[in-house]
Amino acid sequence: MMKTIKKRIIYLLVFVLCIAGCAKTGHYEKGMELLKGKQYPEAISEFQKIDAGEKDFRLAQSKIAYIQGLQAFGDSLFSAAEVQLVRVSGDDEYYHESQLMLDKINQRKLSNTIPKTDTLIVREEVIGTKDEEKSKDKIKVETETDLDKTKKFTARQRDLIEKFESLYRSAYTAGVESKSNYLSNMRSIASRLNALDYGAKEKDADALELKQKANLWMNKRIEFINRLINDNTVKETNTSRSLKEEGDKLYYSVTQQIKKTN
Repeated sequence: MMKTIKKRIIYLLVFVLCIAGCAKTGHYEKGMELLKGKQYPEAISEFQKIDAGEKDFRLAQSKIAYIQGLQAFGDSLFSAAEVQLVRVSGDDEYYHESQLMLDKINQRKLSNTIPKTDTLIVREEVIGTKDEEKSKDKIKVETETDLDKTKKFTARQRDLIEKFESLYRSAYTAGVESKSNYLSNMRSIASRLNALDYGAKEKDADALELKQKANLWMNKRIEFINRLINDNTVKETNTSRSLKEEGDKLYYSVTQQIKKTN
């Protein structure tokens, strides 16, 4: 009788372990289905359920990087996209597509290089009365136009926006204990954006509006991540969901404003 009971217990344990194992390995396959269906948030959620000790963990992390890079690329946040896309593994089926996006980002960097104001030294030859050659240097400083200043101001804003978005994405998916570090860096980026100087005499309205919208968006994201930390939760709850939704709307507004400044 006791042997029969022990056997049943063993069979039950084996059955439970098999079910648990199947459930774990199923997250990667489910994530892949969602990824192919372009259900990106749901796919990320499935990939995040894979534990570090599982065989699919490395590729799952690669898929998360690909999705976040793809989304940032689609939103024209190229620096944030680059941070994620370089993390895609070489044996990932999305590696080639990631490299194509990285190539486009690099091409954009080359084509959008803003000319810097240079100091040009002009050497003049002066002939002396005794056929002695003397030389003197004149310094000619090229002045920046308002258009140059606007381009630089906008480029700096875009750079900070992309860095902030990358930090936010990482903070959103990180564990509660890691969110504080990301939050501190997010606040630092927001302060830098707020302190940006725009020295043009005739200021561009779209560039100014971008800064205003970006400030509102950053503050809302900071408030949201701070709420998650206070609630001791990784993802949004009923008390914080509205903050995330407001931040999503502001982010869309920022990306649309960026397009106006291109």
